[in-house]
Amino acid sequence: MTEPTGFAITVPDSWFEIDVHPDTRNTAISALVNERIREVPELMPHRAALTRALRGVARSAYANGAAYCGVMVQGFDEALLTASVTVSIVRAPGNDTDASAVTAQLRPLPRTGADSPWREVVQAALPEVGSVARTRGVEDVVLPEGEGWIRSVMMQTFVPFPGPDPGRIAVITASSPILPLTEDLLDLFDAVTGTFRFLSAGS
Repeated sequence: MTEPTGFAITVPDSWFEIDVHPDTRNTAISALVNERIREVPELMPHRAALTRALRGVARSAYANGAAYCGVMVQGFDEALLTASVTVSIVRAPGNDTDASAVTAQLRPLPRTGADSPWREVVQAALPEVGSVARTRGVEDVVLPEGEGWIRSVMMQTFVPFPGPDPGRIAVITASSPILPLTEDLLDLFDAVTGTFRFLSAGS
């Protein structure tokens, strides 16, 4: 297979795809929020919280080297339901991107109680890619800039780049702090991650 020129991933229409670069993200996010409120006026009471949530996710995504960031934010009374999907491009240890080699680098975390973190290491099949390594569970996510941590539903999928330049992996990270919806969110994350595909010139 020839070297891909990029990648694509599809999120639901209700999600925000946001600019993560610090020089442009605040302006871009403000414009996104204004546009969405024009489309859905019911979001107006959540305007400040919506903007704050998107900026926080964009800041975290940039700090973790994300090349793409999609965010779900839905308002319910005084609460916001949030989730995000990011894609980062990294080098595999030893440049070995075989699914079994990547899986061997991942560590499960057994459950020690009803509210404790846990992590499963599994193989997943992406329609446009094939078999890949994945972790799924509930983890404590460290926030950027020393802001602490937050316990979150998390799924990470490790997709090797095809082509003559070995060693690159697209890490698709989906997370949400809404723990009561863990199983539903893992199903959603699986569906969104399943749309990932590599792009070649002209595609």
